[in-house]
Amino acid sequence: MNLNETELFRIKRNIIKKLYAKKAFRKGHLLFDTLKSGIPKHLEGFVGDALEQLIKEGLVVSYGKTKYGTAYQLNIENLKEIEEIIFQK
Repeated sequence: MNLNETELFRIKRNIIKKLYAKKAFRKGHLLFDTLKSGIPKHLEGFVGDALEQLIKEGLVVSYGKTKYGTAYQLNIENLKEIEEIIFQK
């Protein structure tokens, strides 16, 4: 199954909103499993793809591996662009 652009954008926006809500910038981070939670089951497989795109776009960075799994955080250098995505209607 392929995602259309709207569904992919919604997943990416959901990931960014979770990281922003938890203040995952310089010190904070969220695990991949946490980012995947709340996404409908039939779309969970696309979270990794959306995350890869966000990393390529420079909006999210990999925090690294923890003993619980891979963690991610927002790229503080692109905060303005991140807030535009979150607060657009």
